[in-house]
Parts: sequence; C-alpha cells; structure tokens
Amino acid sequence: MRKAIHQIAADILAEHQRPMTADEILDITITRRLYEFKAKSPKSVLRSQLRRHCSNISGPNQASSPLFHAHEDGRFSLIS
Repeated sequence: MRKAIHQIAADILAEHQRPMTADEILDITITRRLYEFKAKSPKSVLRSQLRRHCSNISGPNQASSPLFHAHEDGRFSLIS
C-alpha cells in the first residue's frame, strides 16, 4: 500500500530527529522518489498536508489525529 504524503513526511522527520522546513522534506521526498506528485506545485501539496496534520493550526479540514507541530520559523516537527 502506498503511503500518503503526510505519512512520508512523518517518516522523514522521525529519521532526521529535528524540525525541518517543507523544502527540506520535499527535497528528500523527491530525491528518494518516495512519492509521486501529480500536482503542478508539489510544495503546495506538501505544505497543505503538513498544516492539515498540525496540532497548533486550526482550519476547516484539520485531521483528527495531528502528527506535527508548526514552529514560528516555518519548520515542522513530530509531536512527541
């Protein structure tokens, strides 16, 4: 079964054990060919999914089980 992009981002953050920007996560995802983006803007897709799964960001489509924490400097980390 293919993983969703937010699951891949969680794996990358767990592996690196530090907060990372969406650009860093995207670079690793593309370099390792972990996900096939069908959108014209992969970064927008990744950022929206990261934000959707954040504990400290609210919105109409927030996930019921957050995985990430958004930092003020634009980085994301796993919720421990």
